[in-house]
Amino acid sequence: MSEYWNAYVDLIDGKPASIVLDMEVSQELNAEEYKYAFAVRVPLKKPNVDGLHAGVEADRLALIEEELLEAAELKMYANVGKLTTDGNRDIFFYSPQEEEEPLALLANKLYFLAGYEVEVFKLQETQSWDFYFEFLYPDPCQFQHMGNRDVLETLALSGDNLEAPRRVDHFILFQDKKMMKRFANSIQREGFTIEEGSFEKDDEGNYVVYISRVDFVTYNAIDELTDFLLEISERFQGEYDGWETVVVIE
Repeated sequence: MSEYWNAYVDLIDGKPASIVLDMEVSQELNAEEYKYAFAVRVPLKKPNVDGLHAGVEADRLALIEEELLEAAELKMYANVGKLTTDGNRDIFFYSPQEEEEPLALLANKLYFLAGYEVEVFKLQETQSWDFYFEFLYPDPCQFQHMGNRDVLETLALSGDNLEAPRRVDHFILFQDKKMMKRFANSIQREGFTIEEGSFEKDDEGNYVVYISRVDFVTYNAIDELTDFLLEISERFQGEYDGWETVVVIE
């Protein structure tokens, strides 16, 4: 397993979901060997109003999970992610093992001692690793939300309370010069400024458009903004490449 874990939130069947996953596990494991997928489902005793785990129960389950993951790894079940939604905590594994019994023995023993009844089952995939890439792995907007959170946490560590609007700079890459020009015309109508240095090629041969606008950078505001920029960039065959801003301390 890799050391690059991250998390995002989503709605599954209209209900809040928290997903944590190993972002680079497919680079660490041999997918042809670790080709069978399994889940351990833990019904929560005291989910919060959103159906997620919290407080004392979250801390308690974290300790049990740590024991489970260490023991499962010795049996060649590699943890790739976790999902909490609708009052359940699911822990996902890939393994060379074709059957779930060894994993079930471990999980039932550990959780029974803590008063939990768990369900362990094999996931049915059309192709190996479909579940990881098509269900667990974030879509482009969710992936960008992860990056947004990292930037906002860095700002907060610098003393920024994130409440003040400020200039935010964005970067969009293009292969097609005509589509880039069309994008530039369209984005200016949304109140963005095309900054100096735009329309030139970078070291990798992409045309780059630098745009800016004064915006709020709260978590919801920046996620909505990058969702919009991802969509409009794709519409003009471009690739949204992130944003930066300054620290504001009031």
